[in-house]
Amino acid sequence: MIRMIGLDLDGTLLTRDKRLTTENEAALREASRRGVFVVPVTGRPCAGIPQEVSDLPFIAYAITSNGAVTMDLREKKIIRARCMTPQTAALVIERSEGENVIREYFARGYGYHDAASRQLLRERFGGTPVIEYLRRSRIPVEDFPASLMAEIDEIENISIMCRTPDQREKIREKLEELTGIRIILPWKTDLEITSDRADKGEALLALGSMLGLRQEEIMAIGDGNNDLGLMKAAGLSIAMGNSDPDVLEAADHVTEDNEHDGVAQAIRRYVL
Repeated sequence: MIRMIGLDLDGTLLTRDKRLTTENEAALREASRRGVFVVPVTGRPCAGIPQEVSDLPFIAYAITSNGAVTMDLREKKIIRARCMTPQTAALVIERSEGENVIREYFARGYGYHDAASRQLLRERFGGTPVIEYLRRSRIPVEDFPASLMAEIDEIENISIMCRTPDQREKIREKLEELTGIRIILPWKTDLEITSDRADKGEALLALGSMLGLRQEEIMAIGDGNNDLGLMKAAGLSIAMGNSDPDVLEAADHVTEDNEHDGVAQAIRRYVL
């Protein structure tokens, strides 16, 4: 019997325009009424979890920044962290320099960037629902390298957005020379970097263990490269119909896409 569901947000629970549909919410509520823990498992920092999700009264925990941080949302405290040191993060930032490259780091539940990256983000996402997500979850800093080095073992994730796939590949090759990091490829022009100790699946299993759950009682639903750990770790793994090919291959089952309430369909079929 499934007693916990780990849910990716973008491309999974949320539609393309970043909405939680009525059908998906109803399925989550019914699962919760039956005693199932519902846990967002996202690449976003904590401040980036949509309010319509975080305000659901049965959402008690969230795994953020690609598995780097597990939050107790009711107590507003971190219960598990697998972060990078400022020294490791500084090497990542140094090797990701390039023309019009957007660079951000996540710490203490927020994303931080300088004025140049802020403007590039506006150009890239202006007029889309992503802008509201960025507004709620980002803090501008004047001196990006100095701000990053001021953190003490609290750097959760580094986001790097390039103009072209070729530019991303050149940066990826430089980053692969570093140790102690995990490279995630969420989009054809983007990279996300965490500690090599951070993983969505490991974080979900650790939370399940804390709650007294066995692996076979945990279900995960995802769609992207950063969800592969979820697919491999969960007792039951469900890929969205819009998933990357490697996620489709790794999952136990496939549901509808995120535009057609695939999460609700999976919950009704395998949980309810």
